[in-house]
Amino acid sequence: MTNEQIKKQLNDFEVLFLTVVGEARGEPVEGQIAVANVIMNRAKKSKKGVKDACLAHKQFSCWNTNDSNRLLLERLTDEIMRGHHNFEFYRQIQYVVGGVYEGKINDNTKKSLNYMTTKLFRSDDRPDWAKIPSTEPFEIGNHTFFTA
Repeated sequence: MTNEQIKKQLNDFEVLFLTVVGEARGEPVEGQIAVANVIMNRAKKSKKGVKDACLAHKQFSCWNTNDSNRLLLERLTDEIMRGHHNFEFYRQIQYVVGGVYEGKINDNTKKSLNYMTTKLFRSDDRPDWAKIPSTEPFEIGNHTFFTA
């Protein structure tokens, strides 16, 4: 299933949920909140919506066709489309995403638009834009965040 097909089948909340699963399911709750907030910050800035922010080309690695998380997201997408919305294992992420989506959980990222794993940030392989960040990066869980 392509990102365009997913975009047509799922709503903003479902794509936000799946993206947080793909990007932060192993993170502490603060890290999951942070990833959801970055997505919402991007959606607000672009004025195109959550689905466009999440599924834009090479913006969230979990949606890249060669990413190891992609197969999990496709399986979960199929389950959502069949009406199976009770993902007990992901209950915490559902709660986090709902709170961030509805504006009931505050942004813990200082309005960040970007993040990456701290492992990548500390490596020589980090993207050029992160080699000399315009603001002081900070860590939440296993991710490093960059304010706007």
